[in-house]
Amino acid sequence: MPVATASPVHAHVAFLRLPEFDSRPVAEQVAMKERLEDALLGALARMSTRDRIVLEAPDGMALIYFGEAEEALDLAQGLQRASDAHVGLNYGPLAMSARSGESRVYGDGLAGAEAAARFSDGHAVLLTESFSAMLRASSPDRARELAGAGDFTDTRVRIHKFYAPDPKLRAARLRRMTLYALFGGVLVLLAGVVGRDIYKPLFQTRPAIVKLEVKPRAEVFVDGATQGRTPPLTEMQVAPGKHVVTFRQAGYRPLEITVELKPGERRVMTHSLQRIPDPTPPKQDFWRDLKKKFGS
Repeated sequence: MPVATASPVHAHVAFLRLPEFDSRPVAEQVAMKERLEDALLGALARMSTRDRIVLEAPDGMALIYFGEAEEALDLAQGLQRASDAHVGLNYGPLAMSARSGESRVYGDGLAGAEAAARFSDGHAVLLTESFSAMLRASSPDRARELAGAGDFTDTRVRIHKFYAPDPKLRAARLRRMTLYALFGGVLVLLAGVVGRDIYKPLFQTRPAIVKLEVKPRAEVFVDGATQGRTPPLTEMQVAPGKHVVTFRQAGYRPLEITVELKPGERRVMTHSLQRIPDPTPPKQDFWRDLKKKFGS
């Protein structure tokens, strides 16, 4: 009897069975095995050695994978496309036995995958109920792409329920994902438009506040329109943009300032008007004024 050398472990098992292998000529058997090995080597090149074990089988090979269920399904589908194998995928317990210096792997994980491969017609990977349950638990979106493949009875009158990836269900899910992505993009654009429409009236049209500190008091004009006198005018609201502010007071030079105001900006204008000097009186001439007085 085989003696178990380690506690059972659970893993994903992809069994790759070459159909009608025993009935084919030796040369054809060799060619089929080589294609299967090449497909496995291509898959193994992208995997860590800690994540997989490859086993030989009389009519194919088995790949034990310790990663995620969705990754195991991708691997199984890739191997089926790259080889002539019928592929079954299972999740279950595995153990190793040793006798006479030889070791072999056995357990329900391997047996279930082999049974699925024997019932496969080569058009799709057959998945066991155990694997499907694991996929539903870890990747529910991907599990929605599965469809029932039917119930099968083996030679021992045991009933197996299998599932298979359905391309139509996958296409429908991808369409939904695309629609969700487009809808999300439209929502972002709408949010931007709405935000812009809200921003404009609330922020871009907010008036600027101009505080006036002008000496002496003067009349204030903005773009030629009078605003009042300072004081009592000490602060005024002005629409954003470019404006010409003018200060006028009798006896003082007018002061004209061009300003560029932003929405909501607060600006302080501190200025002192320059007084217009009085005309210089003519220089007095005593003899000339005397002559004018006597009319000579």
